[in-house]
Amino acid sequence: MYRLIEADHYVNKKVLVVGGGDSAVEAAMGLAHQAGNKVTLCYRGEQFSRIKERNSKRIQDCMRSGKVEVLFGTNPVEVKADSVVLDVQGQKRELPNDFVWIFAGGVPPYDFLKKIGIRFGMRDQTQEASSEAKRTVQEKQAMAKGRHASG
Repeated sequence: MYRLIEADHYVNKKVLVVGGGDSAVEAAMGLAHQAGNKVTLCYRGEQFSRIKERNSKRIQDCMRSGKVEVLFGTNPVEVKADSVVLDVQGQKRELPNDFVWIFAGGVPPYDFLKKIGIRFGMRDQTQEASSEAKRTVQEKQAMAKGRHASG
């Protein structure tokens, strides 16, 4: 995906965010604060150089706490059905993955995305993730009611 609208629709997911600007950092932090998410932020640069000071401090906190794993000097190589392959400073690394967000400028890099295996279609994964998140909340509420009724 190329933009994040509602991070709370994604729970218990393995997520890759690509980019090194404010949008990428903010998306990674938003996704990392949702229940059960494992978030990796990959950036081709060796350090963040163009993000706001507030975001710099917040992402550092997320890195220290383990909420977001940041991989500098890293580029996506391939997106597979259940994983992503990254070039991490010259070494290939494959990570389990459910969703990828790419924040690489104002226009989606369609040629690059097609080259690494992305297909484009009409499926609205944001809506699917929203429905899944709502089901998870409803299941937790039902379990909590069941505990109270039996206790």
